[in-house]
Amino acid sequence: MHYLVVSKSASSLLPPGSRIVAGGEFASFERPWSFGAPLVARLPDNADLGQLESALSAAGCNGFAVEGQDEPGGGTGYVLGGHLMRDPEGFKPYAAAVPDVVKSYGGRFLVRGGAVTPLAGAFVPQRVVLTEYADPETALAWYTSDAYAPLLKIRLQTTEARLGIMARAGGLPPAVHAAARSYSSI
Repeated sequence: MHYLVVSKSASSLLPPGSRIVAGGEFASFERPWSFGAPLVARLPDNADLGQLESALSAAGCNGFAVEGQDEPGGGTGYVLGGHLMRDPEGFKPYAAAVPDVVKSYGGRFLVRGGAVTPLAGAFVPQRVVLTEYADPETALAWYTSDAYAPLLKIRLQTTEARLGIMARAGGLPPAVHAAARSYSSI
């Protein structure tokens, strides 16, 4: 199973049978994605990644595919993280501890560190995480929690990180935007 993270402008290039998982508003909490607000789609199992790469490149779009571990559910809030690893050994305590904190907020991993396939564009993370939450407010509560704070410090020290909260569809609550402005200005 693969998920596609791509520029929103590429929505017309999705292979037949793709399902948009999250295409709503996106708020970046760390470095911005080089291609702006992303679209996340579950690719059909028979998707031809080579053909998709050609289509995205020809259209000047950015994107990558990543192996998933679970199907999307009914949540409406997502956390999308992309990392360039600077210190894989130093990152291990984060990777070991974060699942319990995600679960304590009702989150679940759709993607967690699966193989990334570059398709088009300049930014291709080495590690991608996509977590689903009941709603964007719960995703925000997880990211800003006291339980996550020491883990966030590890992640930011050991990676070149990009992370944002995304709505399945439509807009994000004002509190998410306010928090994103606060975190991105630190």
